[in-house]
Amino acid sequence: MTQENNHLALWAQVEKTPTDAVKPATVNGQKISAIDTMHMVKLATKLFGPQGIGWGYSIDVDRFDQGAPVLLKEQVIGYEQTHTCQLTLWYEWEGKRGEVTHFGHTRAVYMTNKGSFITDNEAPKKSVTDAMKKCLSQLGFAADIYTGLFDDAGYRQLREAETRLENAEDFDAELKKYRDDYADWLKRECDTLRNKIPHPRSIEISADTMLQRINDRASVARVDPAKGISMIHKARDEGIARVKAERQEKEPTHG
Repeated sequence: MTQENNHLALWAQVEKTPTDAVKPATVNGQKISAIDTMHMVKLATKLFGPQGIGWGYSIDVDRFDQGAPVLLKEQVIGYEQTHTCQLTLWYEWEGKRGEVTHFGHTRAVYMTNKGSFITDNEAPKKSVTDAMKKCLSQLGFAADIYTGLFDDAGYRQLREAETRLENAEDFDAELKKYRDDYADWLKRECDTLRNKIPHPRSIEISADTMLQRINDRASVARVDPAKGISMIHKARDEGIARVKAERQEKEPTHG
C-alpha cells in the first residue's frame, strides 16, 4: 500500500453510507439528503472506541448572533437570532490523537413565511450536532452524502443494494443474486462494446463509464474487480478493431 493510500485508510472505511441511515430533508427551501446522527456516532464509536475514551468533543464557542431585522409596517420590531457553536472533535487513530474544528449554526428565533415568530429551544443542541457531523465529515464519514454522490440515481441504487445485502436474512442467497447480477451486467456491457457500438470514440467513452462504475458494483457483489476490468479492456480493444475492420471492408479498391 502506498503512503498516499495509507492516508486515506480511515476515509475508505467510512465514506459509504447505508441508505437506511439517510432521509430526505429540506433546508432553507432546498431538498437534501440528511445523514442520521446516531449512525455517525455509532460508526465513530466502532472505529475509535467509546465516546469519551476513543473520541469526543469540546465546545469552544456557544453564542447567539443577531440576524436579520424583523419588520412590521416598515418598522423594525426586533431581530432574528441564530445560535452558533464552534466545536473541536478529538479522536484516537492508530495510536495518535487528532483534532478537527468546525462550526454549527441553527436559527433560534425567526419569523415564518406566515408571519408568526418561532423560538426553537432545541437550537443549541442542533448546532452541536451540526458541528459534530461536519467535523466527522472532514475525516471522510458519510463523504458520499457531503460530496453529492447520493444525488446520482445510479450510485444510490448501488448503495440500496449493498444495504439490502447487509440486512438480508439469508446473506448467502442474497450475495449470490448480486454476484449473478454483476456477471450479467459485465457480460452484457462487454458484448455491447465488442459488437454494437459503431464508432471507436464512442466505444472508448462507454468503456470509461464502465470502468468508473465497476469498483462499486464489484464491492456490492464482494468480488475482486480486476478480472472485470481486464474483460472491459479486452472488449474495448476488440470493438475498436471490429469498427476499423468494417471500415476497411467498405473502402473502395482501386485497380
